[in-house]
Amino acid sequence: MDRRSFLKSSVTAGLALGFPAIATAQRSKTYRTALIGSGWWGTNILREAAASGRCRTVALVDVDRRQLDRCAAEVAKWGNDQPKLYEDYREMLAKEKPEIAIVGTPDHWHALPTIDAVKAGAHVYVEKPIGHTILEGRAMVNAARAANRVVQVGTHRRVSPHNVSGRKFLQEGNAGKIGMVRCFVLYGGDGPEQPRKNVEPPKELNWDLWCGPAPLRAYNGDTGRGGGMHPRGFRQYLDYANGTLGDWGVHWMDQVLWIMARKWPKSVHSTGGRPIKGPPLLTDTEQTTDAPDHQVATYEFDDLTVTWEHRQFAGNPAEKSESVGCFFYGTKGTFHMGWQRG
Repeated sequence: MDRRSFLKSSVTAGLALGFPAIATAQRSKTYRTALIGSGWWGTNILREAAASGRCRTVALVDVDRRQLDRCAAEVAKWGNDQPKLYEDYREMLAKEKPEIAIVGTPDHWHALPTIDAVKAGAHVYVEKPIGHTILEGRAMVNAARAANRVVQVGTHRRVSPHNVSGRKFLQEGNAGKIGMVRCFVLYGGDGPEQPRKNVEPPKELNWDLWCGPAPLRAYNGDTGRGGGMHPRGFRQYLDYANGTLGDWGVHWMDQVLWIMARKWPKSVHSTGGRPIKGPPLLTDTEQTTDAPDHQVATYEFDDLTVTWEHRQFAGNPAEKSESVGCFFYGTKGTFHMGWQRG
């Protein structure tokens, strides 16, 4: 199946909304699908794929056996698929030869599985951001083009109903000419960050493989955002992700470019730091996160200025809006688009 054929067949509602409708006969095909990174969000993406009836799960991959077993238990609830379980995605690609690979790993592991999967003949759905660096992203695009494979990135806000209707409202001129957009993620916090002790990783976790192409740091425990790296705190460690801007910022910058029909700015500048959390710490015995606790970025276009701001020590009660969202400032009024509602 080549790229053109794949584009004519919507894989799943969650993975390919917006692709052209296809003939009824084609809809009976199911695709051998593998999940690389079977944590909570990878499992959620796979669930949507399975619900479409178009994907047959043949393999699950994760370096943490606990996550692998939880995901396998979820798959068992959806139907009769009996996926093989793997720790290393390279072994899986060689043995299972999936037609679709879903990459739901931490950011530093987006590029290599995507590149290897398209080279192995699979189409790929990779979570945002496309990669950890610009060079990774370019390498992924080049690999997909060379292999004639489709790669879709998880900017799913483009199909959220309130985002779609908000775009229509703005493009019809209801807020007038837009001269500025301000995007934000504003969370409250607890003040200075306290270091976490480095500990031995659990026996179910291959920590060396988790770090993979990134620096091998000491493991500092399982916890959520702002604490240990695994399973969900990795975004605040710059060896493995790009902080809040590399997380939420991808969604909102994509929304702005989509709504305002722009491709890229002519200049970008940014400032930020850790005045509240304090300087990052990494020793043989303990460590903290190292991403900025606040950041402001300005994207200049010929006739539009877009700003990004995030902070992790003070919320957003004054504006009486969600803590995550953006404002479009136009000649006829100001339009607010939130995370879950307009």
